Amino acid sequence: MGIDGLGSSATVEARPGLSDDFHDLGFSIAKSRRYHEKLAHFYGYWRDWTRIATILSGSGLFVLIFAGADKLAGVVSAVFALWAMTDFLVDPDKKARLHDELRQDFIRLAIKFEETPRTDEAIRELTADRLKIEAREPPCKRLVDLQARNDECRARGYPKLVPLNRWQNSLGYLFTFGMGRLERWKASQA
Repeated sequence: MGIDGLGSSATVEARPGLSDDFHDLGFSIAKSRRYHEKLAHFYGYWRDWTRIATILSGSGLFVLIFAGADKLAGVVSAVFALWAMTDFLVDPDKKARLHDELRQDFIRLAIKFEETPRTDEAIRELTADRLKIEAREPPCKRLVDLQARNDECRARGYPKLVPLNRWQNSLGYLFTFGMGRLERWKASQA
């Protein structure tokens, strides 16, 4: 029964902060999509260049051996053997596929997010869905995550970007460094 006793339903006020919770969740989903897009691209690029290097090194070694440049052929084969070992250990093909799958999962979650009414039950369900995806993620590459955050901030017109330097943007896919400077910047913003 409604308030008037005639069966109509009363409008229920949404709890304070629900809109902020949805905004934060939407930002998080979009940032995660960008993060996995960046890593899928990076590992895909690595995979493609490894294949090109393998073809070129095999052809080059063939020519060097028949040209009688045995020492140079030895050096070239050692360099590419080390590269192949690194490629085997990193396994960029597998990582590119994983990050692309995670990117697609976050896209599906973003679609569901847009189609879902803004209720407490919905925020709990969407958060649980996000956590299920995150449970499959490999350890976070923090500098790439901050790049994805900056990209999403730019897309939404937010002025506060994390001040990543050129080296952090370039090498953040492989290493995490300079976090002390970023933590001091974060503290100064509070």
